[in-house]
Amino acid sequence: MPAYKFLYEKRRFGGEQSADAIILRGEGALGEGWEIVPTYDAKCLVAYLMSLNQSHPLNEVKSVAPPAASPAAAKSPAK
Repeated sequence: MPAYKFLYEKRRFGGEQSADAIILRGEGALGEGWEIVPTYDAKCLVAYLMSLNQSHPLNEVKSVAPPAASPAAAKSPAK
């Protein structure tokens, strides 16, 4: 998947980090004094994706198998 770097801004900060700054650890971590902040477009994209109605099943997706019962439920006696 492409990086879509245009949705984020790498910038220096002095003092306190932005509340929206993304914390990266490990290989992708930035040096001291740098932060990655989502742009306005990135925030709008996230808001749009979160607003999509996902409360109904998708007819295009075929279920593989029903979920298996847990071993604890199988061992409990029926009442």
